Amino acid sequence: MAKRLFKFIGIIMLYAFILEGCSSAAEPPEVDYAPIDNKAEQQSFQGEVIENGTTLLITPSEDSNEARSSDKISVGLDGATLVDETGESITANELQIGDILVITYNGVIAESYPAQIDVTKIERVDHNNLLDGYLALIDNIYQEDDGLNSEIDTIALDTSEWINLTDVEKVLILNQVKEAYNYEVIEGTYDELAEQGVIDKENLYFPTGVLIKISEMQYDKNKEKITCGISKWRGGLGAIGADEVTAILKEERWSITKEGSWIS
Repeated sequence: MAKRLFKFIGIIMLYAFILEGCSSAAEPPEVDYAPIDNKAEQQSFQGEVIENGTTLLITPSEDSNEARSSDKISVGLDGATLVDETGESITANELQIGDILVITYNGVIAESYPAQIDVTKIERVDHNNLLDGYLALIDNIYQEDDGLNSEIDTIALDTSEWINLTDVEKVLILNQVKEAYNYEVIEGTYDELAEQGVIDKENLYFPTGVLIKISEMQYDKNKEKITCGISKWRGGLGAIGADEVTAILKEERWSITKEGSWIS
């Protein structure tokens, strides 16, 4: 009987020893964690201003990681440093649509649409002059022969031959045209608009608007020079245009000359 009791006690002590060893092995080792360096978390990317009103809205460059999150990002500016191309301090009100920025932020992107970030620094490094070039060409042909604009409420833009633009930039131009002339702005070629019934193809007439087309466009960024053809069409007997148009950026304004002008 005594032998069985000692054997039983021995088994209990063995189990206790095993359990204590397992418990000790399960405990994680003590680790000294280094403090987080907030500066190391800062990330930078390039973006373009597409709206600056109640909020600053940018579109990230297509090759940035941020572009994978959203094509539009709302920028929080509380406490941010803003500088221009020379490093001089500027205000948010001085940022213009088309400005190219280097944006530094804490790496956190809020998942919304547009996405949201809080920035620590914004540096203006360039401006997308091509956007202004498109708008200058459109305005130039719109202002010519204003009789074609009589009683219209729509401007149609044939964007089929527009180049060097992202989808966001294209929509930005459409919105800028709408704001400038206070008309409905639609997009489409002659055939597309005729198919939709916007243009009366049988009578060759656009009852409520004009169709503006920029064609065969080439852009030399180094020389800030655009060459293209351009036209404004209201009907078979109401259209104007030029086959050889040159636009050159001079002192922050696009100077436009035309050759091969025609009217019908």
